[in-house]
Amino acid sequence: MIIANPDLHAIADRLALQDLLSAYCTAVDKLADMDGMLRIFTKDAVFDLSGIGLPSVVGHDGIRGFFEPVFENMTNHAHYWSNFCVDRLDGDEASVRALVTGMGIARDGNSVVVHVRYFLDCVRTTEGWKFKRFYEDAAMPLPKSLTEIHVPD
Repeated sequence: MIIANPDLHAIADRLALQDLLSAYCTAVDKLADMDGMLRIFTKDAVFDLSGIGLPSVVGHDGIRGFFEPVFENMTNHAHYWSNFCVDRLDGDEASVRALVTGMGIARDGNSVVVHVRYFLDCVRTTEGWKFKRFYEDAAMPLPKSLTEIHVPD
């Protein structure tokens, strides 16, 4: 006999939300997987990097517009997350946060290391959990190289 345990659903959702964050880090670190990147966002998602001095964009077109030059201009990326926390899990909606260290090397040799906080509003879809709103702010002072690399002249 199988006994339904509501806590198991919450555990499964938490693991799925962690997988969503890992999918983002994997896609951004590949520097080539635009389809994988867009698959983890809702079509109308807000991708807001204004907390670290970068643009806020909306929808798949805005996200693609931000990441195409990033993928083109970088040779290496590495993102590591910790301190994952589910702040809210309410049916098909969740809010989570994590600390992230992101590193990159640009084609011109410039490099960047940032320590940031991700605040993520997620929704469950027929395709699984996706980001509805992605907001990032600084956990430590930001290096000048961040905007040198990611903001076009």
